Amino acid sequence: MLVFIPVCAAGLFWWLLRTEPLVERLVREANAFEGAAHPRPAHVLPPVSGTFAQAVEPLLPEVFKVPEPEPDSVARPQEDDEAASEAWSRAFTLLQERCREVASGMAPLETLPSPCHKEFEDGRELMRRVLVATHAESGGLPAGGGSLSRDDSYLHPSGMQALARVVQWAALESRLLLAAGHPEQAVDTCLDALALSRELSLGGGLHGGKLSASTQEIAYRPCAAALDAAPLRRKQQALEQLARLREGLAPPSTLLREESVFQQLAVFGPDFLPTEAISRLPPAGRKLISARGGWFYFPSRLGHPLLRQYLWRRNVSLFDAMVSKADLPPTERQRAFARLDAKYALLAGLPGAVHAVEYQRELAAMDVQRLQVEVLVALVQVDIARAEQGRWPATLPAGAAQPLRLEVLSGQEARLVPGDAALEGHALRLTADKTL
Repeated sequence: MLVFIPVCAAGLFWWLLRTEPLVERLVREANAFEGAAHPRPAHVLPPVSGTFAQAVEPLLPEVFKVPEPEPDSVARPQEDDEAASEAWSRAFTLLQERCREVASGMAPLETLPSPCHKEFEDGRELMRRVLVATHAESGGLPAGGGSLSRDDSYLHPSGMQALARVVQWAALESRLLLAAGHPEQAVDTCLDALALSRELSLGGGLHGGKLSASTQEIAYRPCAAALDAAPLRRKQQALEQLARLREGLAPPSTLLREESVFQQLAVFGPDFLPTEAISRLPPAGRKLISARGGWFYFPSRLGHPLLRQYLWRRNVSLFDAMVSKADLPPTERQRAFARLDAKYALLAGLPGAVHAVEYQRELAAMDVQRLQVEVLVALVQVDIARAEQGRWPATLPAGAAQPLRLEVLSGQEARLVPGDAALEGHALRLTADKTL
């Protein structure tokens, strides 16, 4: 016994100090994720050969050059004027919110602020070229624009943020086309916008998944309005396109796997990756480590090195466990993640420790994205049934993953409402076609 206990302690000590397997796995996965192709169905047939990354990479510098709208009611402040800077920042944020409200269909077109209209006109032709890139036969973000390159800073926008701007332009374009009496072109544009928002999740990690969901929220109602107004033939084509878009959404497990790589590089890379290993990382990974914390800053030098090494192993193991449960239905995933937090409770209070419940909240917010696609599919199905039968269907078509109900308001109008009362804000109104 006197020999056994010291041997076990020495073995545990050696295991905690041995980080080579973690280093090699991290380098391997970082290189595999950065700039990788992501097979997914193209929503336009026949697709354009090549990848989305290849098609969009030359266009990103041009998107960056399009000036963002600035408030014309408040002058840009001097650097040393703190009060003026705060006023300008508030005005800028308010302007962004108003631009988004109009683009998303939550405010009338005529209320679009003039700076937003100028930005849209400046980027309109470029937007069309970016949307064509979504017709590529395979997805995936360009190197330097994916999950390791994210940045929430206004001064240093990422490639994902640049593409998010284009989705908003496309949503506005869809509204303008519909208002001008071109519903089929509005459908083409809005489906491309949905495809572009989907591309953000393919190689964008959890940050890209959140951007994908938030930008789809902008295109959701303009797309519903265009689909509702489109002729029957275009509705039938759109139904197939929506099915392919739904199939191409990145599963939560993929987002978490990529998030694990980002989190390890940001939190543990500065302390535990040797120079030789860092040299084998992609440029975005090396930049992330040099920033010592990147987007999720964490003072990784706090605490004893052995505790930090244990924490690294714990986080990797917990991420692996979350990945294995992430694609469960939302309520089952919530229970599974709660059990994981209970299992990994040891030293869970240390700075930098990941918690399954936090990622459950992030994924739950993105579950709405799949709900919206389901509602759009159901809208088209109901519209087609109404046009063919001359009345609203008594039941919704089978196959929806989310519970929905149809509320008939009149012979000409109806509403599609999610079964969950908390999600009723995503309900859509339908209008019967005047002719077959």
